[in-house]
Amino acid sequence: MIHESKLNPTYNFLYLFSFLSCDSFSTTTHTPQQIKKASSWSETDQPPTFKSCENLAQEEQFDCFKSSLTSLVDNALYEVELIANQEIDEELVLVVEVTDAGEINLKSVENSAYAFEAIPNLSSVLEDAIASAPEAVAAVKSNVGVNVTSQIKLPIRITASVQE
Repeated sequence: MIHESKLNPTYNFLYLFSFLSCDSFSTTTHTPQQIKKASSWSETDQPPTFKSCENLAQEEQFDCFKSSLTSLVDNALYEVELIANQEIDEELVLVVEVTDAGEINLKSVENSAYAFEAIPNLSSVLEDAIASAPEAVAAVKSNVGVNVTSQIKLPIRITASVQE
């Protein structure tokens, strides 16, 4: 008597898959230094800009972007009557974030403690100025071809004297 054994088709598939799957997948290991190097900003990457600056040469677009943001802040500071309770001559650094979707946010203001104490509503004026910025064209990391969130530092000088 001859016994014929029948294997379940599911087991045949799993058995075959287990042999094929080892060669089908490969992994690549990258060192932290390689990841850092690939993530670092390079000359070929596109910094954030505004649509109104896109007609300029690529190296001029970022200057146009920073100049436009500075103008927004300057105009906001001149439009509001700011009253200082002490004399001040300080350089503040606005840390501005441009998201990968082109949204612009004021993340922080460096060196601001004395200025915010001397001019109580300065913080809200700066926040409103940055919030009024038009949507930006996000930065592009060229080695991967995707929009990325970026931060820029925008220095501004605040000078005021006490009114008598």
